[in-house]
Amino acid sequence: MFKLNYYRRIQLSFLLFIIVPIITVSVISFALIKETMVEKLQLTNDNFLKVMTDEIGKTIDDASFASHFMVNDTSFKKYLKNFADTDRLRSYDDYTNFTEIKGVFSLITSKPLNNNTRMYLVNRKRFIIPSSEDDMTSVNKHLDELYGKIDFNQPETLQWLGMVRDNPGKAGTYYIARVIHDKHEKQYLSVLLIGISQSYFEKLLKPVEFGKVALFDAKQNRIAGSAELSAPDPAAPPSNLRSEVTLDKADWTLVYEASKEAFTGKISRTFYAGIGGVVLFFVIFSISSMFIAKRLHRPIQKLQRVVRQFGMGNLDARLEVKGRDDIAELSRTLNTMLDQLQGLIHDIEQEQEQKRVMELEALFMQIRPHFLINTLNSVKCSLILQQDHLHSGIIDSLMSLLRAYMKFNEPATLQEECELMRHYVDIMKIRNDIPVQLTIELEPGLASWTMPKLMLQPLIENAIVHGLMDHPDACIRIRAQRKQGFVTIEIEDNGDGIEEERLLMVNDRLQIPDSGPDTPYDRVGLINVAQRLRLSFGSEAGIALVPNKRRGITAVLRIPDRDTRNTLPGRYVI
Repeated sequence: MFKLNYYRRIQLSFLLFIIVPIITVSVISFALIKETMVEKLQLTNDNFLKVMTDEIGKTIDDASFASHFMVNDTSFKKYLKNFADTDRLRSYDDYTNFTEIKGVFSLITSKPLNNNTRMYLVNRKRFIIPSSEDDMTSVNKHLDELYGKIDFNQPETLQWLGMVRDNPGKAGTYYIARVIHDKHEKQYLSVLLIGISQSYFEKLLKPVEFGKVALFDAKQNRIAGSAELSAPDPAAPPSNLRSEVTLDKADWTLVYEASKEAFTGKISRTFYAGIGGVVLFFVIFSISSMFIAKRLHRPIQKLQRVVRQFGMGNLDARLEVKGRDDIAELSRTLNTMLDQLQGLIHDIEQEQEQKRVMELEALFMQIRPHFLINTLNSVKCSLILQQDHLHSGIIDSLMSLLRAYMKFNEPATLQEECELMRHYVDIMKIRNDIPVQLTIELEPGLASWTMPKLMLQPLIENAIVHGLMDHPDACIRIRAQRKQGFVTIEIEDNGDGIEEERLLMVNDRLQIPDSGPDTPYDRVGLINVAQRLRLSFGSEAGIALVPNKRRGITAVLRIPDRDTRNTLPGRYVI
């Protein structure tokens, strides 16, 4: 198995100090250059799309302007109304209307339209008037198909009908329609068809030097451009360098996409060539460093050999010291340390013997409480068999207290602590022959609140011994609630109370962090509770005694609330 000894660590450190900075700088430089070039390419793509978008938008604006002029010119609209139901030129009036419409139509469309855009006026009888002397075979052939796409309920708005092809696989014409409506008669007069040759778009979107470009209509159908590009999909994850621009007036989308891998390939190849050179240098340097590191490691091997022999039990193993360099000084120090260790080993052997004796005594001490609990449990079973439920319950309470004393350092929930106090009160009632009633009220969420075990026992004992010994209706109430970021626990009794002067003295004593050795016995329990509160919950926690309405004393524990657990609503009452 490969072991990373000292000289290999020296060798590895040499290599890391060289290879890591070189690779780090190379990777960072490659990433920055690549990111910069990609950003510049993306900016170029956006500018390229903007130029093409402006050109297509201009063509749409020209067609829109021409159609808008026809719709709003009243004299022209009058000719359209007269010519709306003419299926052929039957009379001189028909010929006059046709000539007027043809003249105005040609005049309107002569300037704004480019050579790839054609317009056709189609009346209600589907008589077609072209904007120029062109072959109308294509529009006649597809007139029914185009009329099937026109919504005549949307007059005087441009409708995008899509691409129509004379033959599959050949260039077609993209048609736009506008219904010219008569508001008085509430019916359409004619339909204006605007045809834009696909060759116009193909010429505009001719293959660029780097990347592909395509134009899609509102229904995601490709109008022109590269057939390899997919239609715009907002839900699709981003890939390559793709830019999309939507023409507001036509709701067309112009897509430009370039392969990011192809663009960054040359940069990547240069980077990998540089990394290959670094790896070659790394191999040459690592072979050279092996000889240097091994020579430096020889003194360390001697130190390692002596320490290994000492560890295997040869306590007399020592280094031979030669010279005055750092290794020689280390050897002398190691010999001194081995001498001290030899003496310490003897001392430790004696201490281990004493420790075994103490552990046996500790195990014996642990047997006694368990023996007492087992004995009490046997007595309890005997009393139950004799139907002495009173004394069996007292023994049960005594066993609960004994178990609590055995696990004094473990935390307990507030509900467990209150149950333990109920057992304690049962024992005190039998011991002192007084009827004490214990009432427990816990606010929602505080039943599972954690606190030190037996924290409340000195307060219950203090209330019984010093306040309730001669009371026939003795009563103690434990109440817990949350107030302003603190948990407040109140132990209230209806005993004899305390004189005001003495009460002030006791409360002052409870605020002192260390009460000192001269504390009276009747205050030891209170001082113990105050110290445990501060040790467990910090300096903000404390205890105070206050008079209550029942002429007794209420011990108030105020503890910072750091418990955020959620519990069921409702009031828990024991």
